[in-house]
Amino acid sequence: MRRTEAVNATRKDIQALRALAVGLVVLNHLWPARLPGGYVGVDVFFVISGYLISKHLLGELERSNRINLGQFYSRRIRRLLPAATLVASVSLLAAWALLPFSRWLAIAQETIASVLYVENWVLAAKSVDYSAHNEAASTVQHYWSLSVEEQFYLVWPLLFLGLSLAAIRFRLRRRALLALGVVLVCALALTFCIWFTYSNRSPAYFVTPARAWEFGAGALIALGGPHAMAALRLRLPDHHLAISGTAQYLGYGLIAYSALAYNEQTFFPGFAAVVPVAGTVLVIASGPNSPFWSPNQLLSARPIQLLGDVSYSLYLWHWPLIVLAPALVGHSLGTRDKAVLLVAAVALAYLSKKFIEDPGRTKLLRGAKPIRVFAAMAVAAAVVAALCGGLLLNFGKAQAAEAAKLESLIGEPCHGARSLDPRNNCSDPFGAAKVANIGPNEAPGFDAPECHPATDPIVFEDLKILRECDFTGGAKPEATVWLVGDSHAEQWKSALYELARLHKWKLKESLVGGCPYIDVKRVAFMGADATDPHSQQRCLQWSRQVTERIVQERPDMVFASSFGAAEAVDDGTGRSQLDQYNDAVTKRFLDWTRAGSKIYVLRDIPLTLHHSSPDCVALNHQRPTECANARSAALVPDPVANAARGMAMPSVKVLDLSDQFCDDQNCYAVIGGLQVYADNDHAARSYIRSLVPVLSQRFNEARQ
Repeated sequence: MRRTEAVNATRKDIQALRALAVGLVVLNHLWPARLPGGYVGVDVFFVISGYLISKHLLGELERSNRINLGQFYSRRIRRLLPAATLVASVSLLAAWALLPFSRWLAIAQETIASVLYVENWVLAAKSVDYSAHNEAASTVQHYWSLSVEEQFYLVWPLLFLGLSLAAIRFRLRRRALLALGVVLVCALALTFCIWFTYSNRSPAYFVTPARAWEFGAGALIALGGPHAMAALRLRLPDHHLAISGTAQYLGYGLIAYSALAYNEQTFFPGFAAVVPVAGTVLVIASGPNSPFWSPNQLLSARPIQLLGDVSYSLYLWHWPLIVLAPALVGHSLGTRDKAVLLVAAVALAYLSKKFIEDPGRTKLLRGAKPIRVFAAMAVAAAVVAALCGGLLLNFGKAQAAEAAKLESLIGEPCHGARSLDPRNNCSDPFGAAKVANIGPNEAPGFDAPECHPATDPIVFEDLKILRECDFTGGAKPEATVWLVGDSHAEQWKSALYELARLHKWKLKESLVGGCPYIDVKRVAFMGADATDPHSQQRCLQWSRQVTERIVQERPDMVFASSFGAAEAVDDGTGRSQLDQYNDAVTKRFLDWTRAGSKIYVLRDIPLTLHHSSPDCVALNHQRPTECANARSAALVPDPVANAARGMAMPSVKVLDLSDQFCDDQNCYAVIGGLQVYADNDHAARSYIRSLVPVLSQRFNEARQ
């Protein structure tokens, strides 16, 4: 049994690939633990796009020796823009209505980036910005792949047109020159992809040059596939269907393998992306014909084909539903919730396809000149930008109002950590928050007016990692102090600055997010692989320079803290993390104490376990104890504090404020009307500020 299709009919095998691709992505987003590599569905889409667009461009060149760029771009706009603009706008308004205002800033910024099709570059920049790594996902985060695709559409016709003109000018075979040009692009892009993935893994996932070869792989099928299949039929007339069916099984198998075997720790795209790309190439290149035992026969079923038909709209709708649904139902999504969400996403995709996507492609501005289509695109982008501007304006107003409310509460006896003092007789220290999370104003990264870049900074690469602060008020400094560490040291600044003002210190701070200050390679961070050499050398170089400066300047005191519970290191011995940290921290602290400095380690805060977060508090406003974690799970050993205690030296002290976050049973998300955490692992600036009296008392006790 065999299946044939009319030349101009939609290829059912490609529709099946679309269905598979969107299914992988959606299931990965809903159940990431069950389908950890489902993100490879995006790579399947890229190969399909490269094939279809290149086939279209090649056909136009062979018919007329030209490409009508205006018509090409206007068709892409009519095909993609209506549904994308609708989903972005609806998602923006829904976020405005449903999500806490602390989420609005990032959502507005990324929505603008999405309608301008530069979302991938925004996410690439955020991926290397440690301060953004805990930022909650926006409703348009998935538009990064659409941005990559649109950038490909912008450049690819120009490449084809240029190569075609060169072929005419120098009397060369057009297909051969096009194929050679695409092969060179693929080779360069794949080389860059592999290098960049292993040197800068996080941004490599998003940047367009690292993905260009995937589109090119599809283009090569369009350029050489028909000739290859014709040759196969001529050479093996009795076996070509069997070969095609085998290639289809192998292709789908490679895609399935990558979806099941890959996960967040896989260095992707890099070499790993070759597997799903090769699988997609095999399925498309094997052609629309297949034997009865081919998987294409099963995947030609109407439900699969329908899913392929709505794949674009389903891709657009599913992610904002995932982001918005918890706020709508009032709790984290369970299995039943996710199943309902999946049905809703498919239903919305069907309606969007029928009433937005198809009419946009066939009726919207039909027959209009490209300039009118471009003008319509500009108007649509302007409308979305205006909506984003409104959201940003309201974000500013809401943030200012909550900040004013926070200031008015500071002097109250049951405010923040003060509510834990039995002398204040606070009836419900773990009750509802009185102030909403005020977004970036609660994040660790901020500067006091007394701080400015150091005149003699620690420099590596293009970064200057040293600031100096004068809290003496013009008086003689009582002490010179350094603050050293990652963002978990930085989160203590709102309390430490008050301590510095009280004691009239001159303070220097050198803080690098995600870097331990010991002379050992970091190999994992928050469970994710961190073995890329660039990141490791960056941390090692910084930590060594910090030590050299402390030894040279001999400050009176060094305050240090680190997210050691989530930063795995490897000294090559294979010992436990606590043992490795113990030796490395002891060595580092001895360098500092020999220079005459006293060291105060700020014991790290309890983990949120992705539960005691502002999102949970927003969903459980009246019952914030629902967001508490068991003390035994949240208050894990801090390897830096343990090492400091183990040194048993008068010049090395640990300031442990764990009892200001936890009682004997639980660690809390709201204390004294304040949200304890700013995000998924940092304490909120306002709560740390409420700890000043306790920190001051324990510091005075420790230095006696």
